[in-house]
Amino acid sequence: GSSGSSGGNLMLSALGLRLGDRVLLDGQKTGTLRFCGTTEFASGQWVGVELDEPEGKNDGSVGGVRYFICPPKQGLFASVSKISKAVDASGPSSG
Repeated sequence: GSSGSSGGNLMLSALGLRLGDRVLLDGQKTGTLRFCGTTEFASGQWVGVELDEPEGKNDGSVGGVRYFICPPKQGLFASVSKISKAVDASGPSSG
């Protein structure tokens, strides 16, 4: 038997994030958090973001391994330290 403890979710909880949240990558790219955990292409914990614009590098798969699904060029993987929770930039609007 194996105990399925995914460290990715614990890390997200610590950041106040969860999959599907809006995140800010590198302080400039906005997207949706789609993946968090270990990957085949690098060691450590990684996050996969589906960007709003096609300025990424993949479609959620790297080296033939599928981590999440998104349109081509809108997927980007980054270290967890690169992302932060996106705040809705709702300026002074009457309504």
